[in-house]
Amino acid sequence: MLKCKNNLELEKHMNCQNAQSMVLNFINNKLDKEETKEFIEHIRSCKDCWEELEIYYVMLIGLKQLDEGEELAADFKEKLQNEVDSRYLEIEKNSKRKYAAKIVIVLTIAVMLIWMFVYLVFAMFL
Repeated sequence: MLKCKNNLELEKHMNCQNAQSMVLNFINNKLDKEETKEFIEHIRSCKDCWEELEIYYVMLIGLKQLDEGEELAADFKEKLQNEVDSRYLEIEKNSKRKYAAKIVIVLTIAVMLIWMFVYLVFAMFL
Protein backbone atom coordinates (compact mmCIF):
# COMPACT_ATOMS: atom_id res chain seq x y z
CA MET A 1 0.00 0.00 0.00
CA LEU A 2 1.12 3.50 -0.80
CA LYS A 3 0.41 6.25 1.68
CA CYS A 4 -0.51 9.59 0.18
CA LYS A 5 0.57 12.85 1.80
CA ASN A 6 -3.05 13.64 2.50
CA ASN A 7 -3.27 10.32 4.42
CA LEU A 8 -5.14 8.38 1.75
CA GLU A 9 -4.34 4.72 1.61
CA LEU A 10 -3.65 3.83 -2.00
CA GLU A 11 -4.00 0.36 -3.39
CA LYS A 12 -1.08 -1.05 -5.34
CA HIS A 13 -2.99 -0.19 -8.51
CA MET A 14 -4.83 3.05 -8.03
CA ASN A 15 -8.60 3.11 -8.38
CA CYS A 16 -10.84 5.94 -9.59
CA GLN A 17 -11.78 7.14 -6.13
CA ASN A 18 -8.14 7.53 -5.11
CA ALA A 19 -7.17 9.14 -8.41
CA GLN A 20 -10.01 11.65 -8.28
CA SER A 21 -9.09 12.63 -4.74
CA MET A 22 -5.54 13.37 -5.93
CA VAL A 23 -6.42 15.60 -8.90
CA LEU A 24 -5.83 18.91 -7.12
CA ASN A 25 -2.59 17.70 -5.56
CA PHE A 26 -1.39 16.60 -8.99
CA ILE A 27 -2.26 19.94 -10.59
CA ASN A 28 -0.51 21.78 -7.75
CA ASN A 29 2.48 19.41 -8.02
CA LYS A 30 2.11 18.21 -4.43
CA LEU A 31 2.40 14.46 -5.05
CA ASP A 32 5.65 12.60 -4.56
CA LYS A 33 7.18 10.72 -7.49
CA GLU A 34 5.60 7.38 -6.68
CA GLU A 35 2.14 8.91 -6.24
CA THR A 36 2.55 10.92 -9.45
CA LYS A 37 3.56 7.85 -11.44
CA GLU A 38 0.63 5.79 -10.12
CA PHE A 39 -1.75 8.70 -10.76
CA ILE A 40 -0.56 9.23 -14.34
CA GLU A 41 -0.68 5.53 -15.14
CA HIS A 42 -4.27 5.45 -13.92
CA ILE A 43 -5.51 8.55 -15.74
CA ARG A 44 -3.92 7.38 -18.98
CA SER A 45 -6.03 4.24 -18.82
CA CYS A 46 -9.25 5.73 -17.39
CA LYS A 47 -11.26 8.11 -19.55
CA ASP A 48 -13.45 9.28 -16.64
CA CYS A 49 -10.51 10.23 -14.44
CA TRP A 50 -8.75 11.94 -17.36
CA GLU A 51 -11.86 14.04 -17.97
CA GLU A 52 -12.03 14.92 -14.27
CA LEU A 53 -8.41 16.06 -14.41
CA GLU A 54 -9.10 18.11 -17.56
CA ILE A 55 -12.06 19.89 -15.94
CA TYR A 56 -10.12 20.87 -12.83
CA TYR A 57 -7.04 21.80 -14.85
CA VAL A 58 -8.99 24.08 -17.21
CA MET A 59 -10.78 25.77 -14.29
CA LEU A 60 -7.70 26.28 -12.12
CA ILE A 61 -5.34 27.37 -14.88
CA GLY A 62 -8.04 29.60 -16.39
CA LEU A 63 -8.68 31.29 -13.04
CA LYS A 64 -4.96 31.72 -12.49
CA GLN A 65 -4.58 33.37 -15.90
CA LEU A 66 -7.51 35.69 -15.19
CA ASP A 67 -6.08 36.62 -11.77
CA GLU A 68 -2.74 37.43 -13.33
CA GLY A 69 -4.36 39.48 -16.09
CA GLU A 70 -3.15 37.14 -18.82
CA GLU A 71 -5.05 36.40 -21.98
CA LEU A 72 -6.87 33.08 -21.68
CA ALA A 73 -5.09 30.33 -23.57
CA ALA A 74 -7.16 28.15 -25.84
CA ASP A 75 -4.85 25.15 -25.71
CA PHE A 76 -5.53 23.94 -22.16
CA LYS A 77 -5.89 20.31 -23.20
CA GLU A 78 -2.61 20.34 -25.08
CA LYS A 79 -0.86 22.01 -22.14
CA LEU A 80 -2.27 19.40 -19.77
CA GLN A 81 -1.15 16.55 -22.02
CA ASN A 82 2.34 18.07 -22.25
CA GLU A 83 2.48 18.52 -18.45
CA VAL A 84 1.42 14.92 -17.81
CA ASP A 85 3.89 13.58 -20.37
CA SER A 86 6.81 15.66 -19.09
CA ARG A 87 6.22 14.68 -15.45
CA TYR A 88 6.02 11.00 -16.37
CA LEU A 89 9.16 11.17 -18.53
CA GLU A 90 11.06 12.90 -15.72
CA ILE A 91 10.08 10.16 -13.26
CA GLU A 92 11.10 7.47 -15.75
CA LYS A 93 14.45 9.19 -16.41
CA ASN A 94 15.20 9.40 -12.70
CA SER A 95 14.26 5.76 -12.27
CA LYS A 96 16.62 4.71 -15.08
CA ARG A 97 19.43 6.84 -13.63
CA LYS A 98 19.05 5.18 -10.24
CA TYR A 99 19.08 1.75 -11.88
CA ALA A 100 22.19 2.63 -13.90
CA ALA A 101 23.93 3.93 -10.76
CA LYS A 102 23.19 0.66 -8.96
CA ILE A 103 24.65 -1.32 -11.86
CA VAL A 104 27.80 0.80 -11.83
CA ILE A 105 28.22 0.24 -8.08
CA VAL A 106 27.73 -3.53 -8.40
CA LEU A 107 30.19 -3.72 -11.31
CA THR A 108 32.75 -1.64 -9.41
CA ILE A 109 32.50 -3.96 -6.41
CA ALA A 110 32.79 -7.01 -8.68
CA VAL A 111 35.93 -5.62 -10.36
CA MET A 112 37.46 -4.83 -6.96
CA LEU A 113 36.74 -8.35 -5.70
CA ILE A 114 38.25 -9.92 -8.83
CA TRP A 115 41.30 -7.68 -8.52
CA MET A 116 41.71 -8.66 -4.84
CA PHE A 117 41.33 -12.37 -5.69
CA VAL A 118 43.94 -12.15 -8.47
CA TYR A 119 46.29 -10.21 -6.18
CA LEU A 120 45.94 -12.83 -3.41
CA VAL A 121 46.48 -15.73 -5.83
CA PHE A 122 49.63 -14.13 -7.23
CA ALA A 123 50.84 -13.26 -3.71
CA MET A 124 50.52 -16.92 -2.66
CA PHE A 125 52.66 -18.14 -5.56
CA LEU A 126 55.39 -15.51 -5.34
